Amino acid sequence: MATAKLRRAAKKVYIYAHYSWTTSGAAVTTQSAGTDRPAGSRIRIVDVAGASGFSPSVVSRVLSGKGEVTPATRRRILAAAEELGYERNVENRGRPRTNGHLVDLTLAYFDSAWAAEVIAGAWDVARPLGLDLLLTTERDRPDADWVQRAQARGASGAIVGSIRPTAKELRYLARAGIPVVLLDPRSDGPGVVPSVGTSDRQGGFDAGVHLAERGAEHFIGVVGTPRYRFGRERMAGFAEGVTTLIPGATIDVLSVAWSPRGAAMKALVPILKTVTGPVGIFAVNDAMAKDAYTAAALTGLSIPGDVRVIGFDDEPTSRLLSPPLTTVQYPLREAAQEAVKLISAALRGRTVPAGRIELPSRLIVRGST
Repeated sequence: MATAKLRRAAKKVYIYAHYSWTTSGAAVTTQSAGTDRPAGSRIRIVDVAGASGFSPSVVSRVLSGKGEVTPATRRRILAAAEELGYERNVENRGRPRTNGHLVDLTLAYFDSAWAAEVIAGAWDVARPLGLDLLLTTERDRPDADWVQRAQARGASGAIVGSIRPTAKELRYLARAGIPVVLLDPRSDGPGVVPSVGTSDRQGGFDAGVHLAERGAEHFIGVVGTPRYRFGRERMAGFAEGVTTLIPGATIDVLSVAWSPRGAAMKALVPILKTVTGPVGIFAVNDAMAKDAYTAAALTGLSIPGDVRVIGFDDEPTSRLLSPPLTTVQYPLREAAQEAVKLISAALRGRTVPAGRIELPSRLIVRGST
């Protein structure tokens, strides 16, 4: 809804809000000026109702997180509330907004080895800290409403894996006093909240150096599309590592879909049919590295005789391949544990620095190289 329309509907009240992120939420200061409302007066549910065009009862259900409404209705009401600077706790008469120990763990998928490691790591630390984990699934899409659902459930903190909250969602979390930590975000974070990941570029560099030292003469990098932050960093590090030892080396970079499985295999087969000499393949995750095994078999090449392969993540199944896969270990459990510790520190009122925290990756050498 246009800003001008919202302000007219709210009796010409103009709200200017400034947010400063702290570990316990946001410090919100408002200054009000208008012709029909005294300066410093509070925005109420009836004001949001007038601005959004819905009844106070519907607005109340949305702002309190109780009752079901359509996503479009929820977005419209929340947009009006944010525009006007509505503060939910003002009308709660001091009732606590959270139970103090429930942490929302939001991931795009739970049916993967990556998610299993995150859950295991988070739970290892959450339990002794007296925190409960609530698993929530949400895709990275414009109409996502996980933030509102987290508040409705009484979450005291949120850990978000892979997907990245929008600036509007972060403002909503801050206003609700819910600290958030990003786990391995797909794009660079906004810089106002902590994020935890691994040293992607260094991991790729170590892979490139290793393949060059193992006698590879032709190099292939396999990266997913869209090129998320971690994929770009891993591939950039790989190219740097190769050219550090072999200036002017030929590196073919293949961009393939993250899914379905087999996309990397289809892209690799035509190249492997034409190259000569030992080939070094670096894939930005273990799933794509496994596709390289299939591509080598289909073209009659052996691993590691003709093709040397390195993956990234060190999934449990990587050591079960024949030969076992050389890979860059992502300390995922430790990253999830660090995210929980940051949430716990924030809930205890401690200062948690914004920005990215990187845990070191480690090259695990096995039979594929």
